[in-house]
Amino acid sequence: MQHSPLTSRRAAIYQWFSQLLFQELSEAQLAALGSQESRAWITSLSAIPGLASDVKRFERSLTRVLQRAARAQELAADFASLFLLAPPVGVSPYAGHYPHTTPAQERRQMNALLVEQALAPRENEASDHIAIQLALMAEQVSREAPVATQYYFLQHHVLCWAPLFMASCQQRDAKGFYVLAVVMMVHFIREDAQYLQSLLMDDVNRRNH
Repeated sequence: MQHSPLTSRRAAIYQWFSQLLFQELSEAQLAALGSQESRAWITSLSAIPGLASDVKRFERSLTRVLQRAARAQELAADFASLFLLAPPVGVSPYAGHYPHTTPAQERRQMNALLVEQALAPRENEASDHIAIQLALMAEQVSREAPVATQYYFLQHHVLCWAPLFMASCQQRDAKGFYVLAVVMMVHFIREDAQYLQSLLMDDVNRRNH
């Protein structure tokens, strides 16, 4: 399937955030993240409205991470202390742990959506994990799911809890690598949802004329 540049870019951004937040990054993944090509791609995200300052903060944090002596081990410890410890010490990356739903309800809905896209949760990870939701959104974008479908998913499965997730992360460690990644992710998703909403409104206006 031939995608438009914008479609390919949106899918790539969702997939990138998914991979970043799914599990601890290996040394090989960190090396790739620090490559000239990857750094240029990250810098290019600053062109997205509202993301310029987020991208700069993330880039500075990434530079600090890459300069650590035992960078993979230290970053893994950061990941574990933020996402793998139970609240209130850590922050839950699972949608079902937030007020809008329950683990059983959200995972049942996510599992059904994954089946629709011929996907399955990765490595036995619960399907309401933020990384799984981002991967599903990347797949919807890549397969050019209807705009209304994409918008509904963001509003009813991601944006209903991601801002709370972000706020909890910021309370733990305002300048940490993963926290800055989450902030950048949430701001991107909000911007993308506005873009999808504008497409829906344009479609309504066309029909009315």
